[in-house]
Amino acid sequence: MIRSYPLTVCFALLLSIGTPSVVLAQSQPAAPQANCLPGDKIDGSTAEQAKTKFEAAGYSEVKIIRKGCDNFWHGSGVYGGVPSFMVLSPDGKVMPEGS
Repeated sequence: MIRSYPLTVCFALLLSIGTPSVVLAQSQPAAPQANCLPGDKIDGSTAEQAKTKFEAAGYSEVKIIRKGCDNFWHGSGVYGGVPSFMVLSPDGKVMPEGS
């Protein structure tokens, strides 16, 4: 009679060893954007905060596109019925993209 107990124990150990690495990988901070330089200081502003500021400035249907290494948030939305792109500066100023 062949006993499968040692195989079951080995399999259980492998599963338990693999689990912490997955948890650790998920809890690590996100890597900086590929174009950011090591000295760039990325602030703690969030996409939700940027969306709120865009909406307060009169934009609707706001979609966040990205946050640059310079901490400017870029988005798209509708302003006065016209689809447009906008940017939020780190000091909170909302302006059309390119201005």
